[in-house]
Amino acid sequence: MHKISITTRRRFLSVLGAAAASQLVLPSVFAQGKFPSGPITIVVPFAPGGPTDASARVIARAMSVALGQPVVVENKPGAGGILGTTQVAQSAADGYTLLWGGTSSLAVAPALYANAKFSPETSFVPIGLSTRGSMILAGKASLEPNNIRELVAYAKNTPLDMGNGGNGTLAHLASEYFKELTGIQMLSIPYRGGAPALIDLLGGVIDTVFDNTSFLAQHIQSGKLKAYAVTGRQRHKDFPDVPTVAEVFGGDFEVYSWFGLFAPQGTPEQAISLLAEAMSEANSDPATQKTLTGAGLEPANVSRAEASKVVVGDYQKWSQIIDRAGVTVNG
Repeated sequence: MHKISITTRRRFLSVLGAAAASQLVLPSVFAQGKFPSGPITIVVPFAPGGPTDASARVIARAMSVALGQPVVVENKPGAGGILGTTQVAQSAADGYTLLWGGTSSLAVAPALYANAKFSPETSFVPIGLSTRGSMILAGKASLEPNNIRELVAYAKNTPLDMGNGGNGTLAHLASEYFKELTGIQMLSIPYRGGAPALIDLLGGVIDTVFDNTSFLAQHIQSGKLKAYAVTGRQRHKDFPDVPTVAEVFGGDFEVYSWFGLFAPQGTPEQAISLLAEAMSEANSDPATQKTLTGAGLEPANVSRAEASKVVVGDYQKWSQIIDRAGVTVNG
């Protein structure tokens, strides 16, 4: 039996109508144990309502159309993402239970929590990434320095602080990474989430924050905040005049927040390949990209091979920075 590609199937569905075509095509493609023959569950290791959950639901809907089977999201919060991630790592490697992983749950949490029972390097097979966005260093509007060089010089003589969404969050680690690179000492102030930190930054209570570029964009564009540097390899398309940290201070400074789909190690290649094809179609869909952008996320379409490099590279980097900075959390 010849394999019918997802692209071909979707064109067929669009011509004949989704309901009727499903009855004609899917049994012939997925009969006799062909994958997938039933619902697929994507486990989100955080509570509903946040960016992790929002991005997972967007991709789940699009993949359900591509695969011709329900793709449902199940939230399993706890221990900084450890609980849900461990559940998927220990699930049957059959392609029906997947993980919606992100920087915090796959690259940071296992380096922070000694009780993590999974390895981002060996417990999962990447299927692909759907979002990947840089962060930005922003300051309150009244702060005297107007560019990143001035800010660093100013901080060497004047006490400044950096707010973040919590101890051990990516924003916190980005600030530790930045302090290590520049040699400055800025007091880290943890909040219970990025929103409270932003409120205090806008109110002038704290001096600076690192956070996702999309999260801070409107306040920078309105002049309520100053933008000092972005953390990606290139300048951000919405802030072409704001330099990257690396271009000013050298080195390989790079911080990205990403979300993507992962399967337990040992999942059959046939299932991984089909899931990756479906995910790539979902990532490429203009409606999906528009929805992700509307949710404050930066759409991407990162392949399996590149996703593997991103995960392993980030895990190794953040492990080293956590160790050198002495960052600890409860749990």
